[in-house]
Amino acid sequence: MDPQLGEEHRQLLEMNQKQLLSYGTSGFREESKYLKFVGWRVGIFIGQMSKNTKLKLGVMITASHNKIIDNGFKIVPPKGGMLSIEEEQNIEIFYKSDEIVKSETLYDTGIVYVGRDTRPSSESLCQIVLEGIKEAGANGINLGIVTTPQCAFLVYATNLGLVNQIESKQEFFVEYFCDIFLQLVKTPIKGTLVIDGAEGVGGIWMKQFQERLATLLTIKRINYGEESHLLNDCCGSEFVQKEKKLPKCFVYDPTYRYASLDGDADRLVYYSFNENKLQIIEGDRFAILFAMYIKQQLEKQPALKLTIGIIQTAYANSASTKYITEKLGIEAKYAPTGVKYLHRAAHEFDIGIYFEANGHGAVIYKNHVLQKVKEFELFELELFLRLSNQAIGDAITNILMTEFLLNKLEMNIQDWLLIYLDYPALSTKLYVKNKQIIKTNYEETSLIEPIDLKQKVDEIMSKYDNSYRTCIRPSGTENVVRVHSEGPQLEIIREIDSRINELLKSYMEI
Repeated sequence: MDPQLGEEHRQLLEMNQKQLLSYGTSGFREESKYLKFVGWRVGIFIGQMSKNTKLKLGVMITASHNKIIDNGFKIVPPKGGMLSIEEEQNIEIFYKSDEIVKSETLYDTGIVYVGRDTRPSSESLCQIVLEGIKEAGANGINLGIVTTPQCAFLVYATNLGLVNQIESKQEFFVEYFCDIFLQLVKTPIKGTLVIDGAEGVGGIWMKQFQERLATLLTIKRINYGEESHLLNDCCGSEFVQKEKKLPKCFVYDPTYRYASLDGDADRLVYYSFNENKLQIIEGDRFAILFAMYIKQQLEKQPALKLTIGIIQTAYANSASTKYITEKLGIEAKYAPTGVKYLHRAAHEFDIGIYFEANGHGAVIYKNHVLQKVKEFELFELELFLRLSNQAIGDAITNILMTEFLLNKLEMNIQDWLLIYLDYPALSTKLYVKNKQIIKTNYEETSLIEPIDLKQKVDEIMSKYDNSYRTCIRPSGTENVVRVHSEGPQLEIIREIDSRINELLKSYMEI
């Protein structure tokens, strides 16, 4: 083992005593200077896993919307999606170990695809992961700069036998979804779609979609990755959604539609800016737009019985949940924050739609659904479902689905916003020394520990009526505690948020 890696390993183990590093919702994430040893161990682990399962796997090197000095590793299972809880625990145990475990498997081959985003540290970390894969006796294939959903889809598609040529894998992602869109959309879509790429990888790959779909969809790219050292800096979906501000390079035109991706292109928000007012389309509205169309299509064939469910988190606006259950008549189910929980819960339905408020989501369907839909001659619905990336939530394919639906349903952004009216809400985050002391119920709708902190929160909330709520939870990707407050009046929400944050600062000695 490289002496430098050994020293970094000791630093990591010391950090982990403070519970700062674990395999969370988005894999391993930390300041990039601490990640070389982790990357090497991830490479060994995933190489062995590929050999033992005789399936192709992946590793994506990214820290998504985090600041540019951070980075991370997200393991991609054979069908995309997420690792099982047991697999997450196994890799945590493995990376902490001092042992160098060689593969004892009888199988000769293992293939792992490694993708990376545009962060300065990503290329060197990619090489370290590839070294670890080689150490395990498996073959590592460098995909280069790709989006997180692109990496996941390529692993998924390769295991299904949809694509074989290694050299064309990255382009296959573009070709596959552009081909479906070109079959689905019959006439040019009016107006121009402006896409803010967060100075990340999504903006780079969006160029190929822009060129291939030019006859049907006019796309204008801003913050598209030429200044990658400014990744997520005053741009991207995280900035727009959390800060409630327009991205840099924004130019208003009443004929434009606006969308922002995050740094690795798995999150998406749309927004409008009229009369100096910014209005943001968050995840709840994507779920409802998609569900409206799917339900309309299924109602054409009453004999076709398929279950539909929408998976939400504690961040979902209560007005959206009410619309889903009362107006659409579709089941709404809560899951903990983190795409891995929503993705799993969505599989409980024939067609499961999940979205976090931050715009991370997908339409997931069971294997028999496409065949059933074709049997009942719902060919347009079949194409629409195929346009959803089944491996993971994908901002780019969600843009294609959204553009098709706005055109099909003859809706503009204002029409979309008026489907229902959100309660005002405010989300803030507080950097803390140890986020792990904060414990919630499974759905993350209620604080349960520390008990004395819960009592103080309940005391604050008792001064307001039941139409107001606040959720407190530890982040799955950063060492922060997140606070989300919601209710009828914005000024009262700000008051609640301020009081809760002051309480947390005092309690956690910040």
